[in-house]
Amino acid sequence: MSSEPLDRWLGAAWSEVPERLRPAVIDHIFGADLVTMSSYAAIKARYVLDRLDPDMRSDFEDVAQDTMVELTATLPTERIRHWKALVLKKLQWQVLQDRRSRTAEKRHPGHRVDYESAVLVLEDHRCGDAENRLADRTILRNALASIAHAETAAVLRATFVIATDGSYSDVQTTGEVARDLRFSQEKVKRLRAAGAKLLREAVRAQLDARDGDNEETP
Repeated sequence: MSSEPLDRWLGAAWSEVPERLRPAVIDHIFGADLVTMSSYAAIKARYVLDRLDPDMRSDFEDVAQDTMVELTATLPTERIRHWKALVLKKLQWQVLQDRRSRTAEKRHPGHRVDYESAVLVLEDHRCGDAENRLADRTILRNALASIAHAETAAVLRATFVIATDGSYSDVQTTGEVARDLRFSQEKVKRLRAAGAKLLREAVRAQLDARDGDNEETP
């Protein structure tokens, strides 16, 4: 075990943790090693897919991997007492988001984008009535433009595919984004996970600004 205080890595991005410390950090935060957690995720992924998306049950290993990447992309801000419950919750969320992404309909000019879909980039959220608010393409485009980190912004733009002619199609898969940007899928997953909170906040700021302007209009 490292003599360095491992609590300093609570809330850190995975990429910030020195490679030599990662096993100790995972054990410190979750109370289990990454192999044990990944094995549990693979077993439970079968169960979750059987219940929520049986057509994709053969993809259980990919779902488990995506879940673990999302879980560790940004480490929890506090130590986890019940890591199995957390993994199961993340698996359920991952399966539901994958299903929504796969079955989403193509959008056309003039249609509006549901707020929850606009922040579909791998982060669970429930903030008041936020899920019932609507964002048009301009709001989503402005939110994406506000992301300062170039590679994260590129991944998010590729994910949402807002075409220059005004057409809109729902989120691309990790593989499609990786191919378009010539990034590895692992890199795309990490950047999407890291960018999710940023995009959610940016969209909310755009919506709040719009709603404030509407309230001031007589």
